Amino acid sequence: MKKGKKAVGLTLGILLAAVLIASGVTGRVTRTVTSRSKAAYRQRVDSVAFGYQLKQDFVPQHERLEAIEIHVDAAGIVRDQGALRFTILDQDAASVFSTEIPVSELPEFGWMEVPVHTQVSSGQIYTLVLESVGCADNGPAVSFADSRLAATAEQQGFHLVYAEMDVKYSALQAVFRYAVPVEWYEYFSYYVFGMLMILLFLHRTSVRSGGNAGR
Repeated sequence: MKKGKKAVGLTLGILLAAVLIASGVTGRVTRTVTSRSKAAYRQRVDSVAFGYQLKQDFVPQHERLEAIEIHVDAAGIVRDQGALRFTILDQDAASVFSTEIPVSELPEFGWMEVPVHTQVSSGQIYTLVLESVGCADNGPAVSFADSRLAATAEQQGFHLVYAEMDVKYSALQAVFRYAVPVEWYEYFSYYVFGMLMILLFLHRTSVRSGGNAGR
């Protein structure tokens, strides 16, 4: 019985190691890294409708951009038509991501998360472009703050551009969320934890088998 338990444990341990090695090679095991605006007095751009785009340059800190959150105020606007267009351009002005969020799905006042799931190049400059389209009125307002106090690492050295005019010392209130492959040394922790679970399972199975045999 003991030999059988050891054989099962060894087999499961080898399978666990193989899965972790494969995951490490493919980068499928990731952890979430978040970069968010610091606390500061919140201001807002009242409208990004009628062709008045709001642009924010940023430099990603990691290569897998999972989501971006922005702070919007959609209270009091017509909510049954129109959308907020959310576009990311690379340094050659080519679109790498674009979506439209219906106004009806925007929070009245608060953070809105936009899933991006896009591979980017850390160190390269990208531009986030916000614009309301098809709205019956001015559409949602978008929050920003003093870049000297609130800018994320991605926004450092940049400022907002509104209707093609520079807005100095300003940064979009934003949260950047990344999926970052875990480091190789972290896989050892996963392996140790997995082996402990395997040994615990085998121990409980052995105890139950012994109890049943005693009956």
